[in-house]
Amino acid sequence: MLTMIRNMLRSKLAGLLFLLIIVAMGAWGVTDVFSGGIGNNLASAGDVELTEAQFDREVERQLRTATDDRGRAISKAQATERGIVDQIFQRELFQTTLIAYADSIGARATDEAVLQTIREDEAFQSDTGSFDPVLYRGLLSQSGFTPASFESFLRRDLSIGRIRGSVGAALQSPDSIVRLQSGFANEERKAQWFFLTFDDLPDPDPITDEELTAFYDERRDELENPQRRRISLLQLSVDDFLNQSEFTEDELLAYYESVKSREYAGPDTRTWTEFVFASEEAARAQLGRIAGGAEASTITDLVSSTERSGLQTSVSSESLAERLFAPTASIGGIFGPVESGRFYTVARLESITPGEVEPFEDVRQEIFDTLSREQAVGLYYDSITRLDNLIGTGAGLEEIGEDMGTPVLSFAPVERNGTTRVGRQLGALQQDPAILQRAFELTEGGKTSRFGQDESAFIVRVDEIIEPFTPDLEDIREDLRTGLEAQRRTTALAEAADAVKHLVESGEATFAEAATEYEAQLSAPDILFTRNPSPDSGIPPALAGAVFSLREEGNVVNAPLSLGDTVALIQLVEINRIDLASDEAAISASQELQDSIGNDLFSAFLAGIQDDVELQVNENAIASYKARVNPDT
Repeated sequence: MLTMIRNMLRSKLAGLLFLLIIVAMGAWGVTDVFSGGIGNNLASAGDVELTEAQFDREVERQLRTATDDRGRAISKAQATERGIVDQIFQRELFQTTLIAYADSIGARATDEAVLQTIREDEAFQSDTGSFDPVLYRGLLSQSGFTPASFESFLRRDLSIGRIRGSVGAALQSPDSIVRLQSGFANEERKAQWFFLTFDDLPDPDPITDEELTAFYDERRDELENPQRRRISLLQLSVDDFLNQSEFTEDELLAYYESVKSREYAGPDTRTWTEFVFASEEAARAQLGRIAGGAEASTITDLVSSTERSGLQTSVSSESLAERLFAPTASIGGIFGPVESGRFYTVARLESITPGEVEPFEDVRQEIFDTLSREQAVGLYYDSITRLDNLIGTGAGLEEIGEDMGTPVLSFAPVERNGTTRVGRQLGALQQDPAILQRAFELTEGGKTSRFGQDESAFIVRVDEIIEPFTPDLEDIREDLRTGLEAQRRTTALAEAADAVKHLVESGEATFAEAATEYEAQLSAPDILFTRNPSPDSGIPPALAGAVFSLREEGNVVNAPLSLGDTVALIQLVEINRIDLASDEAAISASQELQDSIGNDLFSAFLAGIQDDVELQVNENAIASYKARVNPDT
């Protein structure tokens, strides 16, 4: 039935019906049923909108300097697959919310503030210290900005900076707390230590059968094995068909030629002439002559004309840049008039110089992988139809696997979390949560229908159900003996360490004498260190934490190490407390404490403004964007 419906949806009739529905919805004014009430924008907060064009420019700007682990540029498709686009989107949502709040309280940066920041930035100044507009445009172009987009970006940052600054503007840490924080952070200590291991202790007494039986009886409930199931799995995925791809060199070259200008070429360099007029009417009156190729000297009411050449990022007007560098723009085409300050500009495209193209040899493997993937997807979906037909005939799992050329995998009995009796995790059963979930819903011998994600299909069968049981003592005698011996050795090690601690702190023995008794090497570096010792100090951070847990000089602490067969005995030798009246130490601690409190306040502030600013996100629009930049999603 599902196969028949899918086949119907692929027909021309289904496409025609869908088109009629769209037209009818448009006629009745239903144009954004999928957008959540915010049109085609990706998100909105208050009067602030995040458009797809804005977001796309930000993605492109950030990807200009992004590279993979081999130093190669990252495409939008790759960025989508790696989650980079999602990260950028979340940051843009955060910025959109803050800007909307800034607007609501009148805190958005003014034109004067933006202009002043730009003019005072030394990066944009000439050798004489004055603002250099040519240098300004050049640096922006290198970073993927136009002047308009950079000024918008800067306005946003200044506005957010105002909000952040206002949160902690009146924040002042009390002097008493600052000095306590300074004393805590800058206190120094000296310590000595040695290690005790299992090998330093006498061998434990042998475990008798009576002790083993008593231990078994005490732990009977803990020894119970949970229900486990022996599962067989048939899996079909796109990857199964990748090795079936074969392409001739001519086919690879043909694909390369068809996409190289879009996929493997750098940005075009275009030459255009800008005609500037004092009014829109004057500009429109001369459109015909400009389109006809007239020279600037023959055009009336012209304020100025300039021939320019460069990349899209070099065009100051964002609107003009999008038209001038559109894929459909042709030589001789005119664009405008576009308002630019008090004037109106018309541009005529004079020539197009294609960007540098990556050689076929450098991208051949990438093309082969791309085509193989596309072909494998087609083969996979053809096989899904065949798989559904086999399931419909009632064929068994092995029969389906043989017909499809796919092996049926059988696994050792596992718990609900996919773990075997010996604690091994079976990744094949954990690749999709539905595999184990469905397996533990079946009766013995039961088989699921086909399920899975877009590019993977599974069928699961339960071959055997092993009910919970407690193994007999004889079956686990040696394992139990090993566990009891380890427990006793661990207990003996802890008792020995406690005895050393008592002897030293009571004055019955020195720390060095205790180390000598166990023939352990004593470490006593003549180093004072803080709670966060530098790597050069040679003090392990975990050991420093134990040292600073002690209260008085001479105290001892026992710190079991992660392996469980070693314990560190540590004695506090010296405490060097700083003078709380020291202004120098207090100044450094003051800024650290103020920054910490300021960050906490800002986090609380962000949570609070969500009540004042409603952020709307168009999930369908962002999904559509990602699908366009990465057709494989």
